[in-house]
Amino acid sequence: MDYFKDKVAIITGSARGIGFATARLLGTRGAKIVISDIVEDTLSLAEEKLKEEGIEVAAVKADVTQPEDCAGLANAAVERFGKIDILVNNAGISIVSYFDECTPETCKKLVDVNVNGSINMTIAALEEVTKSKGHIIFMSSVGGIRTIPTGSIYGASKAFVRNLGDALRLELKPRGVHVGVIMPGFTTTDASKTVMKGDGSPRPIDRSPHDTPEGVAKGIAKLIEKRRREIVLTPLGIATLILQRLSPSLLDRILLGRELRN
Repeated sequence: MDYFKDKVAIITGSARGIGFATARLLGTRGAKIVISDIVEDTLSLAEEKLKEEGIEVAAVKADVTQPEDCAGLANAAVERFGKIDILVNNAGISIVSYFDECTPETCKKLVDVNVNGSINMTIAALEEVTKSKGHIIFMSSVGGIRTIPTGSIYGASKAFVRNLGDALRLELKPRGVHVGVIMPGFTTTDASKTVMKGDGSPRPIDRSPHDTPEGVAKGIAKLIEKRRREIVLTPLGIATLILQRLSPSLLDRILLGRELRN
């Protein structure tokens, strides 16, 4: 029997991108899926697509920056499917700007989603995940290992998430709960998606991708099934991890050289 058969998984920020790919993968492997997002039309379309593939799914509009929305999402999962086995804290946004171009308001928005959103949702689902001795997954990033110029606020938020996962892993292991952290590189997404400039205005994504949403979803499934503590994706991500451990100053020079060339 597939490990995910009849497991109940909440995936935040799952109307598209990595979240949707994860919902599809776990659903096709037999999990019952609760997707959520803040854009109702996109969320409804994602629900329809998953149902067309025979996946048992519920869609709940929720803003992870609001604790009451997170509590409502967890309650909806239990009311519909009776339990919560898996929480994937996927919802997130990004700023691509130099630090001195960032406004306090834009930084606060990112921290509210990436950091407080993961905290709020984990608190909301923790009791049920503990009952099932299930899984809590945090979406960090290679930028959470070592960020680059124009990625200071985003990288700091992902480093926070990584460290939160490390701490909760130790706190929750005696209760039978698995806590895992996934660290993707830059991932392809739909053409309509943008990131934020430092002033909060939209900025088109213009970087070459290192992975696909489907590739990240496979990493998340492996992280859960094998109860791994963390997985770093892509060769560049693994190289960054090794260099950061062995010679941070060398990595400094590589990143600075890259910045000067740009």
